[in-house]
Amino acid sequence: MKNIVLLTHGEFSKGIAQSCRFILGEVQNLKALSITMDENIAQTKQKLNDAIASFENDWPTILITDLPGGSTTQAAIGIMAEHPEIYLVSGLNLGLLVSLVMLELTDDREENLRQIRTALAEARDTIILINDQQAEPVSISDDGEL
Repeated sequence: MKNIVLLTHGEFSKGIAQSCRFILGEVQNLKALSITMDENIAQTKQKLNDAIASFENDWPTILITDLPGGSTTQAAIGIMAEHPEIYLVSGLNLGLLVSLVMLELTDDREENLRQIRTALAEARDTIILINDQQAEPVSISDDGEL
């Protein structure tokens, strides 16, 4: 089992968590946190610490941020030393989130890292330019037929 914390700019985390639940149904131990322009790194770190402390278990935690160089990731890096059970992933998108939610993490850190790296590689492979996949344009009629 695992805990998942999403940390994004604005309300992105709440929307993507809702979309994930739309696809998978209820997702246990998923928290969606948002930062605003008024928050500083110290406040964001405190928000993260509070979220992690609120889990009623000591399972590994995947912390997912939206931008690798953003303030969300900087705050997350700042708490990693205090929480060795955290795996920090950045570059949140719905396909990645669904893949990470479906992982079965264990107490074996190396196995967990392997699983997360595989999910990241698979998510990267799904980011494509559809134009490059089609030999000729496809049009869809008003009734939804090709």
